[in-house]
Amino acid sequence: MKYKRSNFKRHIKLILIVTILIIVNIVDVKAVNLNVGRDGWAALKIGVGARASAMGDTFVAVADDVNSIYWNPSGLGRLARPQFSAMHSEWLAGIRYEWIGFAQSFGKWLTLGSDISYVWTGEIPHTINSDQHNGFFDYNNTVVRVAAGSGAYKGIRIGAAYQVAQKNVNFVANKPISNMKVQLNSMNIGIFYQLPVEGLHFGAILKNVGGRPQKFDLDPMPVIRYLRIGIAYTISIQTPVDISQLQEGQPPTQPKENKLILAADVNSARGWPTDLHLGLEYVFQNGLVLRGGYQSRNGNEFEFLSKLSGGFGYATTTYRIDYAFVPFGDLGQTHRISFTLDF
Repeated sequence: MKYKRSNFKRHIKLILIVTILIIVNIVDVKAVNLNVGRDGWAALKIGVGARASAMGDTFVAVADDVNSIYWNPSGLGRLARPQFSAMHSEWLAGIRYEWIGFAQSFGKWLTLGSDISYVWTGEIPHTINSDQHNGFFDYNNTVVRVAAGSGAYKGIRIGAAYQVAQKNVNFVANKPISNMKVQLNSMNIGIFYQLPVEGLHFGAILKNVGGRPQKFDLDPMPVIRYLRIGIAYTISIQTPVDISQLQEGQPPTQPKENKLILAADVNSARGWPTDLHLGLEYVFQNGLVLRGGYQSRNGNEFEFLSKLSGGFGYATTTYRIDYAFVPFGDLGQTHRISFTLDF
């Protein structure tokens, strides 16, 4: 379908207006000299799904599966069938990261979903000057979300996720030590827009809205409000028709398509360096999927190869298995594997 130039300009203006309104919501965050990990909410910051990780965490405008609960809940409305997904991640320094999610459509205008993220360090030796308190402690961070995504109205979808995050440090020592716990309640608000060009999508999400700064063992824990904006372009690549069938007078089989997704995200928060994320996904007609990505890592000075990510998967009409490899320079490498099931 062809669109008039005036209509196209109007759509672009709409995107700019929405972006400006979202930015206005983050500029009131108090400026702080922030460092990576300062806020301590690990399970809020580590993305979900091996698919998105392999693509350099570019998923705000891709948002077409249950992982949208985390990346952009407005994309939930694009799900045609109920979907379940689970992920296991071998993170840095032996940390374990687990995630499960489920989403289901309730008609044309509403899709609901929920997920749980869990980060756990395992037992870490705890020693202080007094032998009475020697022992072990473990850190865990749990996040539970409930999300909703709308149907499309003139190409626009909206969505939101309410999340409850809890951070715990548990001690096992010779003498009792009080465990520490803190909870954060906040929301993620997203928008998804089908541009007037086939296969071209825009997405944006504002994360941790309404969360109040917490104290953990008397130390302040600021709540960082993120703005993430992305664009994605999907290209269908048809395979050639089998000419031999035409010569034999047989009706040609329906041509199958390969699919290429190109995506880019920009992640920003007041007081933080702006991230750039680039990703691609190529889906072959036989179900094989190859992925690659690049991310700037919040301005960290990793060598170029350590800013790259990659992975592969296999997809059918009912399930998908994905793997992602993400290096972090001298800190080590991380591995993720996901399983997704359509009902």
